[in-house]
Amino acid sequence: MRRGNRTWIVIFLFVLLTGLIAPACGSGEESEVVAPTASPSGEVEVEQLGLLTVPGDDWGYPSPFSFYPRGPGYIAMHFIFDTLTWKDENDVIPWLADSWSTSEDGKDWTFQLREGVKWHDGEPLTAEDVKFSFEYGKSHLAVSSWFAALADVESVEVSGDHEVTIHLTRPLASFQDDIAGNMPIIPKHIWEDVEDPAKFTTEEAVIGSGPFKLVDYDKEEGTYVYDANNDFFAGRVLVKRLVMRRVSDEALALETGTVDEASFWGKEIDLVGDYEEGERFEVITGPSFWVLQVIFNNQKAPTNLVEFRKAVAHAIDREEIIDKVTHGGAIVAHPGILHPDSDWYSPDVATYDYDPVEAERLLDSLDFVDRDGDGVRETPEGEKLSFVLVTTSDYSSDYSREAEIIKDNLGAVGIDVEVKALDYSTADGILREGNFHLAINGHGGIAVPSILDEPDWPANTYKSEEYNALYQQQSEEIDVEERGELVAQLQAMVADDLPVFTLYHPKMWCVFNPEKLDTWFYTKNGVAFGIPIEMNKLIFVER
Repeated sequence: MRRGNRTWIVIFLFVLLTGLIAPACGSGEESEVVAPTASPSGEVEVEQLGLLTVPGDDWGYPSPFSFYPRGPGYIAMHFIFDTLTWKDENDVIPWLADSWSTSEDGKDWTFQLREGVKWHDGEPLTAEDVKFSFEYGKSHLAVSSWFAALADVESVEVSGDHEVTIHLTRPLASFQDDIAGNMPIIPKHIWEDVEDPAKFTTEEAVIGSGPFKLVDYDKEEGTYVYDANNDFFAGRVLVKRLVMRRVSDEALALETGTVDEASFWGKEIDLVGDYEEGERFEVITGPSFWVLQVIFNNQKAPTNLVEFRKAVAHAIDREEIIDKVTHGGAIVAHPGILHPDSDWYSPDVATYDYDPVEAERLLDSLDFVDRDGDGVRETPEGEKLSFVLVTTSDYSSDYSREAEIIKDNLGAVGIDVEVKALDYSTADGILREGNFHLAINGHGGIAVPSILDEPDWPANTYKSEEYNALYQQQSEEIDVEERGELVAQLQAMVADDLPVFTLYHPKMWCVFNPEKLDTWFYTKNGVAFGIPIEMNKLIFVER
């Protein structure tokens, strides 16, 4: 996700010198790192391919069962652990598996594993590890919603050290995105006696096969320190030490050399223009498979009424939000959730232009009128249309300005709103518990159909048997053209039922110092099952 979607305290430059470059603790090993030196100006100069620092935050301990289940949490973990397949700039590629085949009905997938792959502790990675990973993950689905697709795995069969067949309970059109290219393979010899994977956060919990080894994690500082895996199976790792660290201002951190790369979204468009005109940094533009949206509680009155949700949609001026908040750094979002750059996008859905007159008409039709003349409408039962609008205020995911504009928009049609800005995890918790009426929240992954499984995630208050049946049908449709038609119907249904009202898709840029690393790219349809981020592990590997 930033992904995801992307909530990621200024840490002074001397921390880099005094803490992050010291011999790492926690691994029991010393790391070969090219030490930085101070220039006459006091800035840090790091030899290329020695130390690379990028922005980050605390997204949990980076084991497959304890990272925070949003895109950045997966990214912090994926440097350590690998999957059967992966994605480069354009397509799915072999990874732990050299090759694979599938049965005609799409229920059986056989993988030929790459030989010679080793875990970080030197033990060989075999088909038994793959079998164990899927079975262990399936038996602990409650730990993380990230691996929900494993519920469709019926059994795993091993044929020798390097061949494994995954048998599914049904055809799964999204198998490559949701399982083969998403499920981390873990070492059986470490995890087989672990009863509670969420609490397993020792050094052994982060032994993987990936390009980096975790050598330090600081939850309070939001810092991850990784050293290169010099025995990585896919090629030489270009960076000897990778540091992900929390910074309050990515642009300032980039200018001072505190970080060597930074990503900018939407409202930061003016900064990007400055970088494009300069000579020190390079800029690449990516497809922002991310959406900001108003989420309605579909089970509480009156947001459970579709006509009320449509009234709210017509009352919100998305162009004003994009102009005043992002300064043109976003596009009006698709009411069917999927991004226009997605291969699965369908434009043939209901739209909700800014139309306060129509919003008032819809509210009047529900007999929601201002009975006492105080400017706020009431329901027929006399309840004020007065709500708390929950949003986030983390430094890189602060949507309080969007919330204030929406408050004004809704106030103009007689709906009273109080904005409540919280950190991301607290806001997510409130949505999951259903303790809200209206919320502003965002997420990535909106390039692939599987994101439509729960259109109002992370709230999940939208219930429709018809919708669920249609989603199930498309998920089992192997024919791409026929599946596309079903996915188009899903988008139309989301736009009609309006469990969420999509606001905007931000534009996205990666700005980097090419003297440190110049291999950055964006992954088509996003990393794993759709994380819109430039931090694909392949960037750090000589291919």
